[in-house]
Amino acid sequence: MQIPRQFRLTVLLLGLVTSAGIAQDTAEKEPEAPVVVDDEFDRGTPLRSVNGFSATIDRGDNEAAAEYLDLRNLRGEATELTGEQLARRLSVIIKRATWVDIDELVDHPEGRSNDGLPSYRDSIGVVLDEGNQLRLLMQKVPRGDGVFIWKVSNATVSMIPELYEEYGYPEIVEDVRRNLPNAVFLGYELFKWAIVLLVAVTTYVLVLLLALTIRRLFGDQGDVSRRRIFRFLVVPFGIWLTIIAMNSTATWLGRGEAAEQLARASPLPVLITIWVMFTAINLFRDIYSTRLQHAGRPGALVLLQPAGNALKLLIFLAAILIYLDKLGVNITTVLAGLGVGGIAVALALQKPLEDVFGAITLYTQQPVKIGDFCRIGNTLGTIESIGLRTTCIRTLQNTLIVAPNAKVASEPIDNISARERILYWPKLRLGYDTTPEQIRRVLEGIREMLANHERVSQDDYRVRFKEISEDALLIEVFVNLETRVWVEYLELVEELNLRFLEIVAAAGTNLALPAQTLHVEDGSEAVELKE
Repeated sequence: MQIPRQFRLTVLLLGLVTSAGIAQDTAEKEPEAPVVVDDEFDRGTPLRSVNGFSATIDRGDNEAAAEYLDLRNLRGEATELTGEQLARRLSVIIKRATWVDIDELVDHPEGRSNDGLPSYRDSIGVVLDEGNQLRLLMQKVPRGDGVFIWKVSNATVSMIPELYEEYGYPEIVEDVRRNLPNAVFLGYELFKWAIVLLVAVTTYVLVLLLALTIRRLFGDQGDVSRRRIFRFLVVPFGIWLTIIAMNSTATWLGRGEAAEQLARASPLPVLITIWVMFTAINLFRDIYSTRLQHAGRPGALVLLQPAGNALKLLIFLAAILIYLDKLGVNITTVLAGLGVGGIAVALALQKPLEDVFGAITLYTQQPVKIGDFCRIGNTLGTIESIGLRTTCIRTLQNTLIVAPNAKVASEPIDNISARERILYWPKLRLGYDTTPEQIRRVLEGIREMLANHERVSQDDYRVRFKEISEDALLIEVFVNLETRVWVEYLELVEELNLRFLEIVAAAGTNLALPAQTLHVEDGSEAVELKE
């Protein structure tokens, strides 16, 4: 079936008309941009009016700031103050008040529509006044030529004297303000600069006096550690405390918008804090190193430097996160990234970290120290060095064994050098031809010799005729020698052995040789063989 040409043209025209109508409806439905009135002080919206008030206050132009206040129909003490005075006091209240809630102002000439307030009012926020909550308001008022603009409402302006009694400056601060020019530098009034600098000088002088008093009470008498403590108190700690006092005073006086942004962006407090903490770590390391050297533990010094560096790294990373948070950066994402990266690094460094923790165990518990002769597992030798990852052991064959600290810390350790005394436990083998009287003379001679020997422990030595064995009469000597040095022990053993031989010979007997007697029977005759 063929469709007529006229029908096709009609359908096409209807489609074009419908599309044009839909496009027109869509264009009509798109919201038009709000028209902000042209105003000399840019008071066309609540947000612009508040920002303009803050900017004029930061410039120190209280006269222009008064243009943002609705001064009509004021009540109470507000009627006795000029617009400039009210503007200045309101700026102090905004900077120093205790805010319960701060509302987000909108950049729309009609204000916020869903805040439960009349359409001509918007909320700035809620402050505390002697426990009561007071809401500060913006209000849409006529400019005088039929155009409506936004100003701080007259109800809020009327509350300024009452709020200033609680949040205003003490009289001494007001005296300083009145006696100095009304100038502004970096968004901060001149009188505030003067007070902050006075607090800084006072704080540093007090720290200096404290440091001098401590040095006078305890003295240094050439003590290097005390001189380092004095320098730490005077320079880094004094400067850090001065910065903290200046920052606290500036916050108490109240910062303007420009000064607040400058303080938020400035890295100086964070850098000063890092410097102080790094200096304190170095001071502690130096003092503790001196004590370790005096205590005869120089090996532990190896652990102090890397431990201090690791602590500094953690402080530096924490300082960076704090500074990023001050700048408004969302550090949750950063911490999440650090967590994933930390897991990867921990897995990659698992074995080295085990050795480092093994070194910490060796240095803190000190089962062995450098120079000790010990047995670690199946290894016998002298400890030459204990590093962060390995321990070096010099064996009796003069070879050098390098063992991981994790293995050294987990192996049984027999510290031979830790002995207070060394046991000597010989057995004298007397021949079978030795008479009981000769045995008594040998026992008495050895006991007398040991009793008079200055390097023999007199508490626990003993000499006994212990056993009649198959080929000898056994006398056991149990004696502890007062030495820890192996070479001295060998010298003492040599001396005692010679004395034993002299005593045996003086008794008229001798030591038995290992021998074995065999009886072999050959017919009726027995043959005796001796070895």
